[in-house]
Amino acid sequence: MNKRKIFGLAFVILVSLSRAANAEEVLLASDDFVGITFWVITMGMLAATAFFFIERSSVPSAWKTPVTVAGLITGIAFINYMYMRGVWVQTGDSPTVYRYIDWLITVPLQMIEFYLIL
Repeated sequence: MNKRKIFGLAFVILVSLSRAANAEEVLLASDDFVGITFWVITMGMLAATAFFFIERSSVPSAWKTPVTVAGLITGIAFINYMYMRGVWVQTGDSPTVYRYIDWLITVPLQMIEFYLIL
């Protein structure tokens, strides 16, 4: 697959997942610093995920698996941050449970990533 097809596929998948994660329409207030921070982090995670999957084909074969795992980590974090932002905007409470869920999934993957890099 060429890079455009991979990027398009990754974008469609992540956008559809973000819509599922954000089933209700959630609007941020212009003075909601925490909600805006969640949004900025979410967009960073989406961009990182797209970058890792697009660049996977341009790295040596020994690095393809670590780049793929990095893309999975940022993709999972993207979805979890979508949920966290929604909880924050709807309730105004810190979404601590979602943070722990995110850590339970991504930290073991980061440990695997560290091993693969070494």
